[in-house]
Amino acid sequence: MKKIYPLLGIIGPLIYIMAVFIGGALRGDYNPFYNSISELLIPGSPNLLVLSILFAIYNVSLILFSYGIFQDPELVKGKSLKVAAVMIALIGILGLLFIFFPQDPRGAPATLAGTIHLILAGITSPLTILAVFLAGFSFRKERKNKPFVWYSYLSVLVILISGGMTAASIANNSPYGGLLERITIFTFLVWVMVFSYLLLRRKIT
Repeated sequence: MKKIYPLLGIIGPLIYIMAVFIGGALRGDYNPFYNSISELLIPGSPNLLVLSILFAIYNVSLILFSYGIFQDPELVKGKSLKVAAVMIALIGILGLLFIFFPQDPRGAPATLAGTIHLILAGITSPLTILAVFLAGFSFRKERKNKPFVWYSYLSVLVILISGGMTAASIANNSPYGGLLERITIFTFLVWVMVFSYLLLRRKIT
């Protein structure tokens, strides 16, 4: 498990990114600068089953990655890292629920599934910020870990700023809401991959 779980932390985000780009490219009515990622999974959307499977694989990979962190005997970093691992697992679980509670189409009446989708998004956002911060914070005592610590803090700042701008843009039907959302989500995905690579190579301990 010690060697496998960091690989899942790399493969999972790559699958997510692939799903986003391929799913958007296969739709002529989809604009990645305007449309949100969740709009790829609206009921009746093209390639819905394939994309749902790909996003599910990502989320399961994230859950297993977090479990590996929690169980790794070499990562004795106290409660901060374990809490971060639990939060990453929760992000994966909530991500699976997104598949079953899709976003409502723009301009359509609100549904129960769409309302739950918004609630899940509202929970996922702070979990993401706290998970990245706590994971970086847990490695602060060793000098060799400082680059990762500061990279984590920078990622938190980007997620905070772009996430807030995403919420405002989508609420105001901005033409750039989809782009801002991608900056927010991809910042987290890249952070997971960097963290996974460092754990795989044992660059941080």
